[in-house]
Amino acid sequence: MSIFAVLFKLNKGHQILTGHSCVFVKENRVKFSKMTPGFRICFLTGSLLSVVQGVLFDVVVERPITLPCKVENDGNDQVQWFKKPKTLLSTSLNVMNLYKHRMVVSNPYEREWNLIIERVRMEDTGNYTCKVNGNVMAEIELVVQRQVPPTIHQTYDMTFDEGSTGNVWCNDTGFPTPNITWYSKPPHQVDGIGQDTGVEGNRLILHNITRFYDNIYVCLATNAGRTYRAETRVRVNFGPEVEILEEIVIAAIGEEVTLHCAIAAYPMDGVVEWAFMNSSEPITSSWKYDVAFESELVQYFNTRFVSLKVREGALGNQEYGQYVCRTQNFSRGYDDEVVVIQRN
Repeated sequence: MSIFAVLFKLNKGHQILTGHSCVFVKENRVKFSKMTPGFRICFLTGSLLSVVQGVLFDVVVERPITLPCKVENDGNDQVQWFKKPKTLLSTSLNVMNLYKHRMVVSNPYEREWNLIIERVRMEDTGNYTCKVNGNVMAEIELVVQRQVPPTIHQTYDMTFDEGSTGNVWCNDTGFPTPNITWYSKPPHQVDGIGQDTGVEGNRLILHNITRFYDNIYVCLATNAGRTYRAETRVRVNFGPEVEILEEIVIAAIGEEVTLHCAIAAYPMDGVVEWAFMNSSEPITSSWKYDVAFESELVQYFNTRFVSLKVREGALGNQEYGQYVCRTQNFSRGYDDEVVVIQRN
């Protein structure tokens, strides 16, 4: 369904309401906007609630619009509505046959003779005049504009350092101005929009960023029932955390032993390795050892698992002692230790 915007411009002396600000009514919420030179701009979804000088309304096609006319009428005067240049629309309460199917004159009070267009069309654009005995009482300019559905311009993946503050933008266009809401979801979630962040507007500010901000952020732009969405992938740089899953392992000579290590980091571009404590040489897979990296099933957690297995029959006196799991990132080394003790 299309949307039309209607601009009312009333002559001086024929204002319905006055003031220094206008009421912005949308989705049952009331806000106030500043006055702009010559006009006060408001937005309204649905049928017309009231008319203010120089107000811009959004109305859905086939909805009514009221053009106001307040006159001094002694009961015998003839009130007429015209559309320029010389099209007569109504006389008193009688609407011309050509327009009866969608126009009506309302006389709710003695001085009010309002022209109601029950279903607005593009061709309704023009200048309307309310006259009493040939004298102009109200002159209204009606401008109808088609709705422009919301569009979000290209979004980009973004990367922030842990502890920093970052801005994620949603650059949108559309008429009427779209409402912007933000959602977040885990990187592995394909469908849906995720969890409502409670943030509105075209900028999402991420304060004191942690690795848990590593998400997909969904920008939802809506105007008059039409919705457009865009996603921004946010990644967070953070230094590695190395954690041994079992710090002490007790095993008998010749027994198979497996040591487990988890490394969390982004980017995960450093070398991950096992070594004997105080040794610069990494342990590699051989008849004695098996070094294995887990699959990338937990990649969206930026976590990698690496295990060191001492094969059955290979564990001897020289294999007891301290082992270290280590990696390097951002020119720094990170490690954690495990000790293998002989079972008596």
